[in-house]
Amino acid sequence: MDTRKGKIMKSVLLIFTILFIGGMPVAAEEVGGKQTMDDMVVTGTRTQERAIDVPVTTEVITREKIEMSGATHVGDLIGKYITGHYHKYNGMLSPVGLRGFRTEAHGDDVKGHVLMLIDGHRIGTGNAAKINVDRIERIEVTKGPSSALYGSAAMGGVINLITKKGDGDLTATISGDYGSFDYYKSQVSGGGEVNDKFRFHATASYEDIGDYDDPKFGTVYNSAETKKNIGCNLTFTINPDHELRFGGNYADLTGEYPGWENSLTYSAYDENARQNYDKSHGYTDLEYNGNFFGDTFHWRGLVYYLWDRNHWNYGSDEPKSEQSKYIDDTLGTDQQFVWNMTSWNKLVFGFNLEHLEKESEAVSGGEPSAPYTPNMEYDSQALFLQDGLDLLDNRINLIGAVRYDRFDMKTIRPRTGTFTEFNEKEEDYDHISPKLGMGVKFFDELLRVRANVGEGFKSPSPDQLSADFVHSGIRYVGNPDLDPETSLTYDFGFDIFHDVFNLKVGYFHTDYQEKISQILTTIGGDYVYTYENQGDSEVAGFDIGIEWWIGRAFHWPFDLSLWSNVTFNTTKEDEETHDELTYISDYEVKSGLDLSYGCFSAQLSYVLIGPQMIDIWNGWVYEGVKEKESFDFWDLTMRYRFPSHWEVRASVLNLFDEQVEWARGYLMPERNYLVGVSYTF
Repeated sequence: MDTRKGKIMKSVLLIFTILFIGGMPVAAEEVGGKQTMDDMVVTGTRTQERAIDVPVTTEVITREKIEMSGATHVGDLIGKYITGHYHKYNGMLSPVGLRGFRTEAHGDDVKGHVLMLIDGHRIGTGNAAKINVDRIERIEVTKGPSSALYGSAAMGGVINLITKKGDGDLTATISGDYGSFDYYKSQVSGGGEVNDKFRFHATASYEDIGDYDDPKFGTVYNSAETKKNIGCNLTFTINPDHELRFGGNYADLTGEYPGWENSLTYSAYDENARQNYDKSHGYTDLEYNGNFFGDTFHWRGLVYYLWDRNHWNYGSDEPKSEQSKYIDDTLGTDQQFVWNMTSWNKLVFGFNLEHLEKESEAVSGGEPSAPYTPNMEYDSQALFLQDGLDLLDNRINLIGAVRYDRFDMKTIRPRTGTFTEFNEKEEDYDHISPKLGMGVKFFDELLRVRANVGEGFKSPSPDQLSADFVHSGIRYVGNPDLDPETSLTYDFGFDIFHDVFNLKVGYFHTDYQEKISQILTTIGGDYVYTYENQGDSEVAGFDIGIEWWIGRAFHWPFDLSLWSNVTFNTTKEDEETHDELTYISDYEVKSGLDLSYGCFSAQLSYVLIGPQMIDIWNGWVYEGVKEKESFDFWDLTMRYRFPSHWEVRASVLNLFDEQVEWARGYLMPERNYLVGVSYTF
């Protein structure tokens, strides 16, 4: 163990010791009947627990907030509510970030540093713009390394999308929305409990929008999108102890991609650009839940299939003469077992198996050509174990977890293209990820103090490990000696839960090591591109969350609540060069006011993104690192649910018509409007 890791581990162990001793006198008191935070969460421990019993803080986007957001896909939803990093491009591409890490810039989830799940398994893309919100019941966001439970890519955290299962009475809803830029959406959804054996939820929608406008440059030509979604969950209750669920979703996602007339000046959009894409996505899963031995033992078995397409036409006069296409297919299973050994000791263990195939092809000048990325195969096997202890009448919660991952990776000749040479090669490696967390409750659960330490990692990709081919006269050679990228993070903080307000304050510190970089070197006298582990960096800061139920505090006849999530990134530098890391804001603020009175509800939300250092590219010319200025915007959404079957809604997004660029050169819409109506029967 190096000196830095040794100091971190000693500091965290000292924190744990203080928390344990500090909890002893309070634990001798009898636990009161009042519980201040009974919300149930699942992502932080893989099992359903009260949020206050889980040392890892989980941020939850509820169904109510989803409906009041005005967002149509998960990317915009995360950008509005969760502090981290949102890097939205034109062309239906929205990687999302947490704690200085993010999903991969082109949406390839196995190459990312933040993991997106759906109902507990990998969703198969890191592009949050591909996932609409219609079927999402809630979103749980766990910040910090989660590789001990979820494996590779969960360095910055996990975003778990939990879908609607059809609980409650049978209902059906027909809805339509219309808005700025010829936006139109029609949707039909329904579900509920048919009987005590079967329940379901299903939805289908069609969504279309034309070219939008920006407050500075006017029309963003060729920014139109068309989305078709259909999905469902079917749940069969065999008996009170055994249940089967079958679910899935298919999204047909097509659109255009705007381009600047001059990428060196960013002065106007090119009205004659002809770039378009197909970014369709789908998945299906089968889940079994069974209780055995009087609820002492629980088995959750998942089998899933993931499919993801990224197909670009690059804008020539003959649309299909310049294009590239990548399709990922994944077949996986996740088997989890929970053994309630005692009332205060819960053991969780299981395994995960996945097989992923990436197929690549391209066309250039109307002829088959070599794509930028070769075909690849991943095979992964993992074992995980977690022990949870609830001590001293549930005053102290301890969690320890560890996971072993093994990978077999292969680089394969693409379907198209003539290569000077291409050697199909295979490499393998393994990795172990630990994590430890502790929470202590005081004053009848009014105060909770917590601390965590854990390791995250990201696996090298097959081409980084085993590539050996020549493309366009350039040779690419993988490095079989690559280590996985790793992060060691510790965090600690406190939470206050009161009838009229919640306060959560935490400090986090991450050492990011063994970053994989592409480098130009020589092999046998020839210049080649290969990969090396280079450099360590450090990210640290504070997360603050506030909820204040003002109406309840002052006994007003209506509900008014203020919420705010704030992150200050106090440290973000390369440890060798001391340069500031790119794409991490100095601060982020996501706040809002929620009002509810009878059948009427409204939300006024505010987003402020602080300055950050970014890479400056003008066309193909790299001009170094410069600071991107801060920006902010407001949204307003209102709903009225009639006592009968109708609901009407309206939104004004970018209320004050600000210029918004989540990523430089990719301008977002000006002030825009949305109105909708729904009928439920």
